[in-house]
Amino acid sequence: MPQQTVYILHKNGADSHYTGLQFLLQKEGINLEYREFSVLSKLFKSLTKFDFKLFRKQLVNAAFMIGLLFSKDKKVVLGIAPFDSKLGGLLNYLKKHQVYYHTSWTFWDKSFHPKTKKNSPKVFNTWKQFLEEKVSHIFAVTHQSKLQLLENYTLEDRKISVVYHAIDKAFTTKITPKRKRQSFVYLGRLVPQKGIEEILDFFAKNEKCSLTVIGKGPQQNLVEDHASSYKNITYLKHTSNKTMLAELLSTHEYVLLNSKRNKKWEELFGLIIIESMAQGLISIAPDHSGPKEIISEDIGYIFNEGHLKDTLDYVTSLNVFDTTMSEAAKKKSVFYLPENIAKHWQAILE
Repeated sequence: MPQQTVYILHKNGADSHYTGLQFLLQKEGINLEYREFSVLSKLFKSLTKFDFKLFRKQLVNAAFMIGLLFSKDKKVVLGIAPFDSKLGGLLNYLKKHQVYYHTSWTFWDKSFHPKTKKNSPKVFNTWKQFLEEKVSHIFAVTHQSKLQLLENYTLEDRKISVVYHAIDKAFTTKITPKRKRQSFVYLGRLVPQKGIEEILDFFAKNEKCSLTVIGKGPQQNLVEDHASSYKNITYLKHTSNKTMLAELLSTHEYVLLNSKRNKKWEELFGLIIIESMAQGLISIAPDHSGPKEIISEDIGYIFNEGHLKDTLDYVTSLNVFDTTMSEAAKKKSVFYLPENIAKHWQAILE
C-alpha cells in the first residue's frame, strides 16, 4: 500500500508555517508535500529569467494541478488569501478531493482584506459556500481569526482549530546567552510596511544602544547606508541557517517589530517573536492582531502603532535587563514547540 500524502496548495511556498503539521504527519508515517497554484505567472517568470530550477518546479506544480482532475480523495490544505477571486477556478480542480483551509487572516467582515480588485457578490458567495459547505475543516493561525470566522459565517466551533505557527527546533537549542547590553534585533523583510526607516532613525540618534538588522528587500541599501554610517547599527544578510540565527538571537536582549498597517495588511502573527522568545529575548511590537495574541505584559511590550519611540525611550532608560521577563518569555515559548502545535492539527487525520 503506497504511503499516504497530504498536500499543501499555496500561492507561494511557506514551509515554516507548517512545522506543527509536519511533526504530526511524520509521527503517523504520512508524507507532506508542497505545491503552488500560481503556475502560469511563475512559468513565465522562469522563462524570462532563464531560471531552470523555477521552470522545473512549475512543471511539477502543473502536473499536480492536472492530476487533481483525474484523481479523487487527496487531502489538500489550501492556503489562499481571503476573497481571492481565484478560489472559484481552484475549486474546479478540488471538487473531488478533501479540502482543508489554512488562514492567518484576522478580519472576515469584508471591511479589510488583501484581494479587493475583483470583489463581487459572486466572489463573496463562492467564499461563503467554500467555508460553510466545501471545506472539511478550517485551521486558523490565531483565536482572533477563528472568532471572526464564527461571527461572519454559519460555522460550528468544532469545524475550526487554532493551530498557531510552531518554532523550529533549532531555536530551542540551549545556548548560554552572552547578551550585549541594550541590544536590539530586527529580522524580516526590508520593506516600508515594516517600519524600517523609523527603527533606523531611532538608533542613529541613540548610539548607546545597538541594533542588528537581518533580512533582505527593497530597503536593503538604506539599511546598509546606516550600518556604514553608525557604529551601533549592524546589517547582516538573511540566512536560512536556523542554528546560526538562534545563536545570533541569544546575543541580544530585545526583538523589535514596527509593522505599519495599510489598506491590505497588518502583522498577522510574527514568527520571529516566538523564535526569539525561545532564546529569552523580550519582544517589542505594535498593537496588530498577531503580536497582541502572543505578547502579554509579562513577556514583552505592545505599543500603539506610531509610538515606537516612546517604548524604546522607556526600555533604553532601564538600568538592567529584566531577567524575570526573559525567563517568562522562554517558558511561554514551550507552547509553540512543534509537538505541542501538532496536537491542534489532529483534525486532518479524521
